[in-house]
Amino acid sequence: MTIRPATPLDHADLLALHSAVAEDPNGIARMPDEITDAYIASLLTICPPTGLQLVVENEAGQLIGEIHSSKYGLRIFDHILGNLTIVVHPSQQGKGIGKLLFTNFLSDVKQQFPEIRRIELEARASNEASLGLYRSLGFEQEGVYRNKTQNRDGSFVDSIPMAYTRFDS
Repeated sequence: MTIRPATPLDHADLLALHSAVAEDPNGIARMPDEITDAYIASLLTICPPTGLQLVVENEAGQLIGEIHSSKYGLRIFDHILGNLTIVVHPSQQGKGIGKLLFTNFLSDVKQQFPEIRRIELEARASNEASLGLYRSLGFEQEGVYRNKTQNRDGSFVDSIPMAYTRFDS
């Protein structure tokens, strides 16, 4: 596998990847109809010094995962990366690809963003696999947003805000 920064040439593959993940009701927060060319184009503008976007390719050169996060755009929060999203193709989940991609992401943030002291994300309380991954990487739960996320069936689920703050070592 190869992990590298995303480029505009990845647009079509990112569209397909995000669309595949959005089909799973427990996947990413965006609904399938929210995965548009404009959305993917906006992701491809995420680059240092305001954010980081990495992709992972399999041996055949197919995009099977992506992670991105960016700064808020306000100087008082210039030490934070937020709006983090990670996607792994459904056929590749459970194989350690997400952890590998995330580990590389954290390493790149430490090297390329010395000012970053905090990385924030949210996950559905019902998504035990994601929560377990984030905890294994050093993210800590910082509370609960009660009934924040509306599922496709109309029900609500709590959202768990988490942060990674281990940049002092």
